[in-house]
Amino acid sequence: MKFLKNILAFVIPLSAMLITFTLYLFAQNTVNQYKKKISNDYSIVVITNTPLIKENINKLSNINVNRIVTLKKEEIINDIKSNLSDTSIKLLRQKLPNFYKIHLEEFPTTTELNNIKDELYKNKNIRKVEIFSKNHNQVFLLLLLINEISLVLFVVILIFSILILAKQIQIWFYEHQEKIAILQLHGASILYSSSTIIKYAILSAFIAFFLVAGLFTFLVNNLILIFPQELSEIVDVEISLSSELVKLFFLSLGISILTIFGVLIKYKIKND
Repeated sequence: MKFLKNILAFVIPLSAMLITFTLYLFAQNTVNQYKKKISNDYSIVVITNTPLIKENINKLSNINVNRIVTLKKEEIINDIKSNLSDTSIKLLRQKLPNFYKIHLEEFPTTTELNNIKDELYKNKNIRKVEIFSKNHNQVFLLLLLINEISLVLFVVILIFSILILAKQIQIWFYEHQEKIAILQLHGASILYSSSTIIKYAILSAFIAFFLVAGLFTFLVNNLILIFPQELSEIVDVEISLSSELVKLFFLSLGISILTIFGVLIKYKIKND
């Protein structure tokens, strides 16, 4: 019974930490996938008086330009010529400015879009800049907010988990201080004296990992349970199960080991 109690004292905070970390992974992955999707779809339309020298535009607001596509004038005219006379079409061919689509390597934030707009307008050849970002920004900012909230939640739970684990280790040392003192009198090192609690911590890390890994695997294979159908239509959520499980494993084991060795060092300094 005492063994189970000691194990649960480690497993519960570790599991809570890992669960919040999986939520953060889901949110981060969704943001990255949506960012990738809209980066491919999104473009900035630029209207110029004379042909644009594409080679001069490599970066905008520190974001690399993926490509610049020239919109053919004839295609633009063909879209609107049904309502125009031959004279108007002829005049339009002479007066129609140059149209370009600028594709960026990543989707910019609202601030970056404003900077891009200002940067482009510094070019006197550019007559008009259209960013068409309102709809994308609303969804993107919402996903970013969810991502930030999940990150903050994870950090808070992580801190509390470390504090709880450290407290449990300190309680164990307090309960076994006589045994530890006797072992050290016979020349035992602090690591040997505390081998029991180290085993508890490592075993608990494995148990917490397997519990949360099972839950994580189930959710990855049943994404509809956490992602509504509407979101699935907007962005394809793709999660690399193996790489994320590796992160969970090292986080679980790493936090356990770092916490216990942190307490051990503090105990050794205090009692030397």
